[in-house]
Amino acid sequence: MIKDILFRAAERARIRLILVANKMLHVPPSPWLAAVQVPGGFDVADRHIVEQLQPGDLVVTADIPLAAAVHRQRRSPP
Repeated sequence: MIKDILFRAAERARIRLILVANKMLHVPPSPWLAAVQVPGGFDVADRHIVEQLQPGDLVVTADIPLAAAVHRQRRSPP
């Protein structure tokens, strides 16, 4: 499963991995792994991800509209 691969990669590289969803997600105990639960609703998690983007962040998703929103956010001037 992709989450397990991401968990191992974050641990090995010592980089922060944050999962965002509108339900509680389990992540293994680690200073490098976290889960954020947002309220339910249409695209609430997507909006949270886009609003929290920082330079250097990598978003892994199969959600095409979310990927497009991330791309637009990256291209917008500061």
